[in-house]
Amino acid sequence: MLQRRRAGGEAGIALQRLVNLISHRSGRVISIMNEASVTLPQVLLLNRIAAIGATSPSDIALKAQASAPAASQMIERLFRQGLLRRIEDPSDRRRKVISLSPAARSLLRKLEAARAADYELGLATLGADLKSAMAALLRQAADELQGAPSSARGVRSAARR
Repeated sequence: MLQRRRAGGEAGIALQRLVNLISHRSGRVISIMNEASVTLPQVLLLNRIAAIGATSPSDIALKAQASAPAASQMIERLFRQGLLRRIEDPSDRRRKVISLSPAARSLLRKLEAARAADYELGLATLGADLKSAMAALLRQAADELQGAPSSARGVRSAARR
């Protein structure tokens, strides 16, 4: 068990080092965020909503691990910026349902493309064999993480801290 934790810590450190070496090479991600007047926490919230779909503000706060007031303020600002939609829940008119606007979906696509381009730029000097092996390993890790229940992912990450 100790050996597994150590390996997990080493993997985390190695991944962090790699991401630090290859991230934000062009500055395009930051430029896109500045142009859209959004912060990193807001982008993370938009990504969370994209992942879970239309939902209530309280569910967003819970899934984003934020306090209800903090999530509410962020949701309100993003709503005023035209990045979120807010409608009444047809089954309970007291409840509001939050979803991404087309502008938010477009912003997230731009950010994803810019991040991928930055990563490609950062990896450009690596040999083709290493890049191919990395891609296969990263796909395998992502597939395994995606297949794990979210509660199990949280337990595993908490155990490693």
